[in-house]
Amino acid sequence: MCVYMASAARKRARTGGGGEDGDAPVPVADGFEAPIFGARVVGQVTTLTLEGEDGPLASLGPVGVASDHAGAWYVSTKDSLLHVSAAGRVRRVAALPASGVFYTVAASPNGSALFVADFTRNKIRRVEVATGAVTTLAGSGQVGGADGVGDAAEFCSPLGLAISPNGSALFVADFHNHKIRRVEVATGEVTTIAGSGDEGDADGVGDAAEFYFPHGISISPDGSALFVADSSNHKIRRVEVATGAVTTLAGSGEEGGADGVGDAAQFYNPSGVAISPDGGALFVANYGNDKIRRVEVATGEVTTLAGSGTSGSVDGVGDAAELNGPVEVDISPDGSTLLVASDGGLRQVCVAAPPPPPSFAPIVVPPSTILADLAKTRGDATLPQGMVTFLVGDDEERIEHVSKNNLCARSPVFRTMFGIGMKERDAAEVTVAHTGLASFTALVDYLLSDQFDLGEEEGRAQRALDLRELAQMYQVPRLELLCAQALQESVAPATAVPLLEAAHTMGDGRLLAQCRRFVADHAAEVRASGGVEQLRDFGVAKGLLGDALDQVAELKGAMHALRVAES
Repeated sequence: MCVYMASAARKRARTGGGGEDGDAPVPVADGFEAPIFGARVVGQVTTLTLEGEDGPLASLGPVGVASDHAGAWYVSTKDSLLHVSAAGRVRRVAALPASGVFYTVAASPNGSALFVADFTRNKIRRVEVATGAVTTLAGSGQVGGADGVGDAAEFCSPLGLAISPNGSALFVADFHNHKIRRVEVATGEVTTIAGSGDEGDADGVGDAAEFYFPHGISISPDGSALFVADSSNHKIRRVEVATGAVTTLAGSGEEGGADGVGDAAQFYNPSGVAISPDGGALFVANYGNDKIRRVEVATGEVTTLAGSGTSGSVDGVGDAAELNGPVEVDISPDGSTLLVASDGGLRQVCVAAPPPPPSFAPIVVPPSTILADLAKTRGDATLPQGMVTFLVGDDEERIEHVSKNNLCARSPVFRTMFGIGMKERDAAEVTVAHTGLASFTALVDYLLSDQFDLGEEEGRAQRALDLRELAQMYQVPRLELLCAQALQESVAPATAVPLLEAAHTMGDGRLLAQCRRFVADHAAEVRASGGVEQLRDFGVAKGLLGDALDQVAELKGAMHALRVAES
């Protein structure tokens, strides 16, 4: 759909009169986003094409999905945890024990940790984003329903996961136990907050309530309520976190696809569920109906957002689109886009018009905090002692004798990594994958000395991008701003298009707006610099971008000629 609309805009811009294409030329420079990306409308479904390090990837099939809270996604397969950019770039975060069923996943609010439900082995596992280290948070591995701490607790096919807004508690849809469980992140303590353990659909409080294969689960932005896709009851249920009180928000209990309010609406094996950032709406992956449904939290009104009801893979808007067994879903931080996992691969669904890109006014970097940070280390017995050597990248290149204490003072991710009870705390060496020696050295140098040096002008933009990604990962906001500032200063004819691509991938609206404007204003220079040939991720849009730049140059030439003639 996006490509079609962009193609139409391009066609109109090139035709000056006559026939069905005789509209006035479109001033591409004033609407540059359309030729690059295409317009998006609510209910529009597009297939997310994936690209790995070695080229395009085949569909992953059914997977778990979760927002990374920064505009991209985490995806969990049967044996891996992946990070997928907004443009479909895939990198591996961690290896998971091979399972017969895909893992489900949730990301901590601060982005430092991921939690996965091991459906096959009846465990809840924790994954450190920075290192890929996997540990078991709760679950003995035996089938059962016992509450307890860590491996004294039991699950029976845990499936949906949601994490509280403050990151202190996980909520688990315990599928074959027909229960909703709570797991304390700090201790691994597991308690049951709702569900008798018997199949049923009774509303009630705590163990007086019944579920029938609860699948997906989401939590309200204020942390007060859970919303559960009660799959075999064909209902959406609400659970009060404080009391365990369960009520039915929508669904008659009969299989069907009717829209309506409350029990006048029908679902057919609802599976994944996500909630909008403002808490006003739920989005349900309706597996049996091959549809995406919207539920108003205040009223229980159900409408169909996308999907014809026929299983397929056709992209389109609303009921012109087809889905094939949508099973998992999450929503972007700005509330504009759903990522839906299905038998037909990863699909994106527009649920709200994206907000306008922010201004690209100069970035203000706050003063350094290094002295105050290091001063806090005195007398803090929780900080680790000694040095660590990092083994970086595939070749395990070494950065030796780095103070754990100082790293912890400057980065909350390092403080977690080297925290009490973590295996890295006393380790002499720590492996850091998925980055290069130069970028990781620059991160360490900044943390230890506030040194920020991107080196020579050539390649400066790419080094800033790489270092910014690490600053985000290790939660070093001032370094992230310094990198953003350097990127803003790096926009030029030769870098504008690669940076536009990177901004799109990262969800950086400020940089995206600046690059779009620069490309529109300097079309000929950008074209001459070879910037279009550097574009990697946009596929067909690469051709559209090249055409758009030609149009801008043609339009400016025509305007100049007109001014000359008038004078």
